Amino acid sequence: MTHRPQPCNDIVAITQFKDLPSAPLILVQIIGSADQTLRQQYIQTSINEPKEPYYSMSLLDYFDRVSIIHLRQRTDRYHALVRELQYLGIEITNPKVCIPDAPTPNDANGFPSKALYGLQLSHLEIIKAAQHDNLQSVWVLEDDAIFSRRFVHQQNEIANFLARTEWDMCYFGHTLTKKLKSLPFGFPRYSGPFYWAHCYAVHARIFQRLITYLEGTIERPRGDPLGGKMYPDAAYTVFRKLNPDVITLVANPVLSVQRGSPSSLAQGRWHDRYVATRSAVDLARTVRDECWRWTGWTCGGAAPRELGQ
Repeated sequence: MTHRPQPCNDIVAITQFKDLPSAPLILVQIIGSADQTLRQQYIQTSINEPKEPYYSMSLLDYFDRVSIIHLRQRTDRYHALVRELQYLGIEITNPKVCIPDAPTPNDANGFPSKALYGLQLSHLEIIKAAQHDNLQSVWVLEDDAIFSRRFVHQQNEIANFLARTEWDMCYFGHTLTKKLKSLPFGFPRYSGPFYWAHCYAVHARIFQRLITYLEGTIERPRGDPLGGKMYPDAAYTVFRKLNPDVITLVANPVLSVQRGSPSSLAQGRWHDRYVATRSAVDLARTVRDECWRWTGWTCGGAAPRELGQ
């Protein structure tokens, strides 16, 4: 089932101050003041003050939508993601959470597989829907995303930081490792290449450019210097290279990796196809994932790898 955000029925007056993190506080003061002059003075003073949030917003408060890429048949991933989002205080039935029907193309259209082509279409259609609905931001998740304890405990600080920071793309999960050591802690700007597009956000400022580019990758052949048929994370890397003005933030340390589970893009490995080995492998994956969640250490297919490693 697809969960679509419902129209906002908030008081219209709030929209006049939508760019101010302290908007609700301003509104309360205006309503509580009987003197028009005092009201005007308060508004002007509030506008001139530094835009520091007066309350701790959550990630769900900050982002206009959380869009999840999910295949209906992967019920294992659905139930796992329900639990994962609950760690952040997000119910998957929340009106802001959207699970669009995944595209099911009839052929690969030149991509390595139909599944990969469908994945590229999923990322594209999420950005197009966000633009169509006049959103200011969208948080994109693939259904195998898991979150660190740091992400859960610091989500309010992260949301407040993003609210007062200029950004175009923000990656909570990525494959940078050694290069993070030379970057500031938190969410530094980064223009270099990396893998993964399972947990990231996009700002409305680049919706149209990103849509145009992704549509072009679907039409261009594989190996095209401008970026052809490829994985979404590779497409985003080339997009950022061709658009150096795009402000990309990366989490340092990494706040999300991909859960250990059979891939939806390729045929399962031998140990996933046999009942005798599947349970043991699932347990090992769970232990590895929980180890990462608590310590930041992981290994195997879920481990971040920089380009060239």
